[in-house]
Amino acid sequence: MGKWDRWLVPGVLALVGVPFLITGGVLWAVVPRSVANHAKEVARLPVATAATLNERGAPVLLEGRVSDRNPVSDRPPLVAYNEYHRVRRDDEWKWEHERSYNPTLWVQIPGKEVEIAAGYSLQSTASQVEEGRDGPLGSVADHRSYEGFKVSDRVLVLGTLSVAGDYPVINEAKIGFETKEAYLASLEQDQAIACWMGLLFSILGSLLTLGAGLAVYLSWRSAITR
Repeated sequence: MGKWDRWLVPGVLALVGVPFLITGGVLWAVVPRSVANHAKEVARLPVATAATLNERGAPVLLEGRVSDRNPVSDRPPLVAYNEYHRVRRDDEWKWEHERSYNPTLWVQIPGKEVEIAAGYSLQSTASQVEEGRDGPLGSVADHRSYEGFKVSDRVLVLGTLSVAGDYPVINEAKIGFETKEAYLASLEQDQAIACWMGLLFSILGSLLTLGAGLAVYLSWRSAITR
């Protein structure tokens, strides 16, 4: 074995093990805490009503439905959507996010319509439109999926109230197809998944790093006993 060959195995083990340890630590300690803090903030927010949208700059949580005031987009019946393009990567078909169509959105709550300013993000969606163009021999050459909302879909909106009063406007919004209760349940699940993934990565990283240390020790013992 050459001078540098003896360090190949421990080097590879360490090169893989250390990033696994770092990733595991982040997933175990940082991500669950961040998710938990966000969940506490959401839990403290009451579901807004027509009478409570009066504090400009305050965080807001809405439960409502997509208003029929919204014009249909170029992908009917959707009024807002995320566009995904099916592409082939590493001999596998994958969906890649291509763009978002997120114009001003009107949400109906009891007693009032609320304007959601353009530029919001769609976190989870209720409706879907698919398009595909056949290629040679029946293969799909261009396949796209549009996932978003249509009129009357139920939505949960988290954002900041930028205009209060009779014509409220919410900026920097995140919109999902769920209720507050369901969203909190999903955050709890995300927290548990992050903990388990962190534990798994930490164990694998520890084993690989210990393997690198053992390989270095055996190589050193072999060198001094010759």
